[in-house]
Amino acid sequence: MAKLPEHVLIVGGGIIGLSSAHFLSEAGVQVTVIDQGKIGAACSHGNCGLINPSHVFPLPRPGAFKNAIKALLKPNGPFRVQPTLNPQLYFWLLRFARNGNLKAMRHAGWARHHLLTFSREFYSDFISGNQIDCDFEERGCLFVYGKKQTLDEHDQFDAMMTKEYGVGAEKLTGDELEKMEPAFLPGVAAGAWFYPQDAHLRADKLIKGWRKLLEDRGVQFREMARVTEFVPAQSRMKSIEVTNVNSNASETLTCDALVIATGSWTPMLNKKLGCKIPIQPGKGYSLTMPRPEICPTIPMILEDEKVAVTPMASGYRLGSTMEFVGYNTTINPKRLELLTKGATKYLRDPVGKMIEEQWYGWRPMTPNGLPLIGPTPKYQNVYVAAGHNMIGIMTAPATGRLVTELILQKQPSIDPKPYAVA
Repeated sequence: MAKLPEHVLIVGGGIIGLSSAHFLSEAGVQVTVIDQGKIGAACSHGNCGLINPSHVFPLPRPGAFKNAIKALLKPNGPFRVQPTLNPQLYFWLLRFARNGNLKAMRHAGWARHHLLTFSREFYSDFISGNQIDCDFEERGCLFVYGKKQTLDEHDQFDAMMTKEYGVGAEKLTGDELEKMEPAFLPGVAAGAWFYPQDAHLRADKLIKGWRKLLEDRGVQFREMARVTEFVPAQSRMKSIEVTNVNSNASETLTCDALVIATGSWTPMLNKKLGCKIPIQPGKGYSLTMPRPEICPTIPMILEDEKVAVTPMASGYRLGSTMEFVGYNTTINPKRLELLTKGATKYLRDPVGKMIEEQWYGWRPMTPNGLPLIGPTPKYQNVYVAAGHNMIGIMTAPATGRLVTELILQKQPSIDPKPYAVA
C-alpha cells in the first residue's frame, strides 16, 4: 500500500474546496487551500443558498432540450446561448441533448440523491454544532407554477421522486399556496409543490464561518495566488508553482496529493492534467437586498420564470437565469431585470428598498448534470472535484467526504463510479 498523504494542496477556495479541506483536516491531514482570488468570492458567494434534496433530477431530462431550443427564440428569456466559434460549446450541447432521456435522468438522479441527502443531514448537524451564523433555516421550498399545465406536468416527476428516492412533495392549489405563504399576490399562481425536507442558508456567511473554523484547526489559506505551473514526477504530481497576482512573487509548494476544485475554470487545466473535463460556464445572476416589508417566509422557485427567491434572516436574494456566453465578466442589466420581473409577477412586495449587490457567477455545467469527483487518469495523486452544475453548495459536504475517502484509500461511503474523471 502506498504511503498515505501528509500534506494535501487544494486549488480552489470555494465551497467545494472548503468542504474537502474540512474532511481532510478532520482526518489529521495538513491542508493548504489556494485561490487566485479571495476565498469564496466566486460562484460560491452570491448563489441562492438552497439546500434541497428535491433537486435530485439534473437539467438534462426529457423535454429539456426542446424547451431550451424554444427559449433560444426568446433573446430576453431565462436561458440564453450566445453564438460562438468555440466548437466545445456545441459538442457540450449535443451531449446535453443525448442525456435528455428517462434512463440517463434516473441514473443521474441516483448519483445526485446520494450527494444531496448526506449533505442535507451534514449541514443541519454541522451548523448547529459549531454555531455558524449563516441564516440556516429548515423551512422547505416551494416550486411555484403560474400555469396549471406546467404545474400538472410535474406530477410524473414528483411520483418518481417519491417512489425511487423518497423525496416527495405536497401539491398545493393556488388558494392553498396563498394560505401557506401570504406574500403571494392573489389569483396569480396556479399552484405549487411544497418540499418540506429542503432548507436554505446564506452562502457568503457560511463560507466566512467555515473558513474561521478551518483556520482554527490549522488549515492554511493562500489568497490571490494563481497556479502557474504543475511539476509532475512520472505518474504523480510532485509540486505546483504559484504566483501572487499582486506582487508577481512566485513560490513552489510540494504536496503528497492535489485536489482541483476550480469549478468552471477546470477545463483550462485539461492539457496539464491529462483530462477531458466537459464543463461549460453557465452564467447565473443574483440580486441581494434588505428584506421587503411583506417578505416571504419560505424559499421558492418560480418555475415558469426560472427565478429563485430566498428570504434570509439578514437579507433577501433573487437569483437564477442561465447564460452560455463563455467567461464573460460583464453584468447584463436585462438578465437582472428578468429576476425582478419574475418576482413582481407573483409577490406582493417583490424587492427590497435598495439593491445591496448585483452579482454573477459561472456555474460549472456538465452535459449529464453530474459532478466530476475522483482521481485523474494520468496522475494518481491528483483528484478533481468540480462540475457541480447548480448544486455545488447542496452537495459540497458529500463531495468533500468522498474526495477524502479516495485520497486516504478508505472504503467510499458511496459508489464513486458515476462521478469518474475521464
